Amino acid sequence: MTTARRPTPGSAMLHPVTVAAVALLILNDHVFKAQWPSWWTGKLSDVAGLAMFPLLLQGLWEHLTARGGADFQPSRAALHACVLLTGLCFSAIQVSAIAGDGWRWGLGLLQWPVRAAWAHVMDAPWHPRVLPVAHVADAEDLLALPALWVAMKVGGQRCAPRATLAAPA
Repeated sequence: MTTARRPTPGSAMLHPVTVAAVALLILNDHVFKAQWPSWWTGKLSDVAGLAMFPLLLQGLWEHLTARGGADFQPSRAALHACVLLTGLCFSAIQVSAIAGDGWRWGLGLLQWPVRAAWAHVMDAPWHPRVLPVAHVADAEDLLALPALWVAMKVGGQRCAPRATLAAPA
């Protein structure tokens, strides 16, 4: 007999589907796109990212709001908000040049500490600049939006079951 573990803040990121999506995103962006650039490798990153990113946001929210008590319960409302926010931001990035540029520079800024640490380890005589990442806005990428369902399913499994109305006697 298996016993279900109580969810902890951010535990959706440890779900096998989420871990697989993160692994696929990393492999696709750093191996597959270089070896086999195509329409498919572009969409693969979108699908993997949309499947895992709302759960990352939810986990961050849970860590910020959890009071450390044993009564922690993931919020269905927070999950829905994270999925909605991810879908809206992803859509904006694909159809708006301004949002796309914000994404390029924002992700470049997030990558800078790793690049700076690597330069330090390699004893580089320079400090790296913040550089924008490559991004091609493509409204066709909106075809990947149904991948948000994966995040809803994985995240929803952690939430308390909805109360059911008792049938009148």
